[in-house]
Amino acid sequence: MRQPESPQRKVTGPLKLRPEVAYTPWEDRANELLVAEMEKRRLTYKALARLLESYGIEETPDRINRKVNRKRFSAAFMLACLAAMGVDAVDVPSQLGAPKSYK
Repeated sequence: MRQPESPQRKVTGPLKLRPEVAYTPWEDRANELLVAEMEKRRLTYKALARLLESYGIEETPDRINRKVNRKRFSAAFMLACLAAMGVDAVDVPSQLGAPKSYK
């Protein structure tokens, strides 16, 4: 016997996304910001690794590269990198949408 089709549910409130999906645009923005700040200063991963050493953070250039390319790094890592590069302030997007250019 055939099951009756269930009616489609109408979304009436905020859209509920799985955390790994909901964070994706924010991870993209964090990555864009970090890469843009490195490009502004013409820094390589090797140079960033050297700058992080002054904060007692030992990261190899390859590990930094993998973290940045994976777009999965902690806020602490990002703040340490920004501080090491001498970044004083950043624009924080207030909502999702098309990625802002940080150049």
